[in-house]
Amino acid sequence: MAIDPSLLKSVSKKFANGEFDKFIHSVCFPKFKNFAPGTKISFRFPITLVVGPNGGGKSSLLQAAWGMPLGYSTSRFWFSTPVDPINFDPKDRPRFWYSHYIKVLKEQVQTRKITGNKNHGYWEPTRPAIKDGMLAMPAKNPQNKMFMSSTGDRWTPVSRTPHYYNAKNDSSAFDRFFNSATLATLDERQGYFIRYSAKLREVIDENLKSYYYYGVQKVSRNQMLTEDQLKAVNSILGKRYRSARYISHKFYDKFIFSPSVIFETDELNYSECFAGSGELAVVNFVLAMEDIGTFDLLLLDEPETSLHPGAQEGLMSYLLRIVNEKKIQVIISTHSDTFVRILPSEALLVLDYSPEGIIARPDPRKISAFHRLGVIADQKIVILTEDKLLQKFVERSISMLANEDRRRIRVEGSELGASEMLSNQLRAHIQSGARALMVLDGDMKPVADIYSQDPDTLSPKQKADAVESLKLLNVSIVGGAQGLDRWMRWCSERVLLLDDLCPEKIYLSIISPGHPALSDPSKTNGDFKSALRNELKSRGDDTDSAAMAATFKQLLGTVDKDSLAHRQMKLMADKIEKSILQFED
Repeated sequence: MAIDPSLLKSVSKKFANGEFDKFIHSVCFPKFKNFAPGTKISFRFPITLVVGPNGGGKSSLLQAAWGMPLGYSTSRFWFSTPVDPINFDPKDRPRFWYSHYIKVLKEQVQTRKITGNKNHGYWEPTRPAIKDGMLAMPAKNPQNKMFMSSTGDRWTPVSRTPHYYNAKNDSSAFDRFFNSATLATLDERQGYFIRYSAKLREVIDENLKSYYYYGVQKVSRNQMLTEDQLKAVNSILGKRYRSARYISHKFYDKFIFSPSVIFETDELNYSECFAGSGELAVVNFVLAMEDIGTFDLLLLDEPETSLHPGAQEGLMSYLLRIVNEKKIQVIISTHSDTFVRILPSEALLVLDYSPEGIIARPDPRKISAFHRLGVIADQKIVILTEDKLLQKFVERSISMLANEDRRRIRVEGSELGASEMLSNQLRAHIQSGARALMVLDGDMKPVADIYSQDPDTLSPKQKADAVESLKLLNVSIVGGAQGLDRWMRWCSERVLLLDDLCPEKIYLSIISPGHPALSDPSKTNGDFKSALRNELKSRGDDTDSAAMAATFKQLLGTVDKDSLAHRQMKLMADKIEKSILQFED
């Protein structure tokens, strides 16, 4: 479904006219998690799309935003433990300040919050700090005193209700059971599921709002979606459900209430067991939105999870209607290029790394967001490499292919690194169906050992173990078992590894064939990077990445056919030639 242009226009007009009372216009982080000291972020549209790398501050920003309103604290998400202590100088505590709009005053005011020592580090509002870049307090008067502390030494935090929604955490009762059950065999799991689904059937048939089993309450919610809720679900998914029943229960998982949804169409009646995970996600989301009040703050962590691009467009249209009606502020951590395409550039916030910490790119454009999300701009087969040096190696390798194959390929050197490529960028390619391959250094073999397995042969426990192993390798998987299956299949077909450890080793073998590191099997990727830079410095050559890539590309064209570099290029060319066959029309 297409977004109604008049809806976007209406939201933009109301925002420009100052109708969004309590709107948070900016936040500054003098000292907060991994943000560079003094990082300031502006919110320039009622919906903000936060795009960035893994560990790049997206979730941290949502957690800070949760703790901004009066009576709420970031310590809900970030608190000190013996394993993850929050160590700080008492004179330099973690803190942030933000500006919010007061419609009655027709001005923005600044509020600071700082972590304390009580209640697991509860964040308290404090007086403004000039050293943190804040303005001094104005004199109290009859108009502004109701928005200040009793002494007038600080502005009161914004009074609005935050709502935090994480689609990744809302798996169905069926998925929770089959992916975490301790029962070893498939027969045991199926038998258990069939036995307790009979209890659920009883709750459905008799419309029971409560069900005690051996003295334990098993049902916390049982309702039919209202006409408006069902209309919203149908609109987002492009479906024609006649009805949907939502039940939160503990029949399968003994400890946690989790949802089941019974869908009815003209032809079928089925539960979430046989529905796509996106259907349940949308029902969960629509029900959660029922609690949203006027001027509330909505924080969404990857709401596009499990939704195809059409449903993502429907979800954004639904969100815009809520924003237009209730004048809420929405901050979304996302990897959806569909969202980016829909909203204006003012809605974009692109976070990135810097030597000082995480920063926000000034005046981000859609092209910078698309680059972060791994969006492919044309119909060529795009080969993405983890850095520019590997890009030049691949470009030389494809010169060995036939002309018709070379014309079909474009090589791009990523600035993200292998972990980000295998996590969020890869997920974006799965959703968009991009004609893409990835080429990574040979040191990613431990990851390849995981994705080279057949997911159909893995038990739920083995899949859970695989997800945990990938976390240790800095690769994140979203979507449970289904997400892992898709990820493994995409990688096994489209991710190619350099046969040697890294391009730096190949480069070193060209400029210094007798270097002792080349014959030492204990040397790591980092060792070869250091050895190469030292060798280049001793020759008086530049060691910045651009200079190295340009020199490497030139030298690869002059190597002997019996050299290590030539053999590696031929191996890569053969891999690429086989891989691009899957894109034959």
